[in-house]
Amino acid sequence: MFLLSGFSLGVMAVVFLIVARDFGHLNVGKVFLAILLSGACFLMEPHLPQALRSIASDIYTMVPALFWLLCRVAFAYRPKVLSPSGLLAFYTFTAPALARFMGITQEHGIWHLLGWSLPAFGEYLIITLGLWTVWYNWQDDLVESRRRLRGVVLIGVGIGVLLVIVPLNTGFMRAWLPYLSIAVLTLVCAYSLLRGRNGVLFGIPPHEIDAKDDAIIAAIPEVKDQQYTRLLGQLMEQGFYRTEHLTLKMLATELSLPEYKTRALINQTMGYRNFNDYINQLRIQEAALHLLREPNTPVLNISLDVGYRTISSFNRAFKDIQDMSPSEYRAQALATHSS
Repeated sequence: MFLLSGFSLGVMAVVFLIVARDFGHLNVGKVFLAILLSGACFLMEPHLPQALRSIASDIYTMVPALFWLLCRVAFAYRPKVLSPSGLLAFYTFTAPALARFMGITQEHGIWHLLGWSLPAFGEYLIITLGLWTVWYNWQDDLVESRRRLRGVVLIGVGIGVLLVIVPLNTGFMRAWLPYLSIAVLTLVCAYSLLRGRNGVLFGIPPHEIDAKDDAIIAAIPEVKDQQYTRLLGQLMEQGFYRTEHLTLKMLATELSLPEYKTRALINQTMGYRNFNDYINQLRIQEAALHLLREPNTPVLNISLDVGYRTISSFNRAFKDIQDMSPSEYRAQALATHSS
């Protein structure tokens, strides 16, 4: 285990320096760095003085919550951390830290349940929620190369985290398995970052990547046929974006294009990196016109007309794009008009 720990720490140091240098200014990069630091604490904990071991334990207990956060900031559409799942993530590492500080053991009954047992189950749940975020938002990412790389790495991280947590919580597997998992995982991450150094794992758009990077140029499909660009424009002018439950697969079927080419078409011709962003922009643009031209039409009716299923989803999308609610937008426009 000592050799595995030393090897993993060395690879982690290389990965940490690359990420800190190239992506440290991005939120996803910062979370990734926090995961690396937590993993390093796990590797070093057996070799630290007794006084520092509890601190290291408190830090590496944060890994499941950090993995969930990584999945959110890397994949979720307009990610929100303050949510029920965010509270669960917070609970999974704060409760054990408090229990350790207070010296709670199995003899303390309910307090042991709240401080140790429930957070352990919460770790499995929060990892599952992270993987769900990756899967649920996968189709909406319009950058094909980024989808593939981020999906593989994040799922790999999730499996690696589970292979560390299960042995620690249950003792069901051999003690060396967490160290081997971390060694393999850090190698995969290092390979993904060093191979072309393309940056798509951290959300760098293709047009900001070095044009000399042949690996990335080859990975991004080109859609040069103007026929599909015109067809996409015509579909949207006819109001296809108003379709309820609209997905990229439905649009690809309408265009008679494979999904990966449809992603490239929207990304390369419109500049969007997320399918929901693209559709919401079209819907909110029409909704804003209706709010101005039809001052007596209820906001709910307008939201349904442009394709939203609920008023809450419409209000959220409208505020994200216009920085105000539909009612505020209409009132402000009418006040400007009357003056």
